[in-house]
Amino acid sequence: MRMAQSARTTVEIFGRRFELRGSEGSEHLEELARYVDRRMRELAEVSPQVDTAKLAVLAALNIADELFREQRTEPGARNERFKKRVEGLVKRLDEVLEPHE
Repeated sequence: MRMAQSARTTVEIFGRRFELRGSEGSEHLEELARYVDRRMRELAEVSPQVDTAKLAVLAALNIADELFREQRTEPGARNERFKKRVEGLVKRLDEVLEPHE
């Protein structure tokens, strides 16, 4: 059995560069880094005096809270949210792909 290659990529989070390695691929790592960066920047906007280490901890706590809430969500409710999101995306795609007359 062959093990998946781990992808290496350099990302920037809140102005600092990090070299990361993961099995999901570079795109996935970059997406995660953008998410963490966005969360830290949102926190920095409302609390500009807070240092970077504290912002990182606050962002980690907020992300952990999101995860815990999602895990507690009933599977049916989660599926319904997913279904609505997919339907919305399909509708937007249909609008974009409609031939213009």
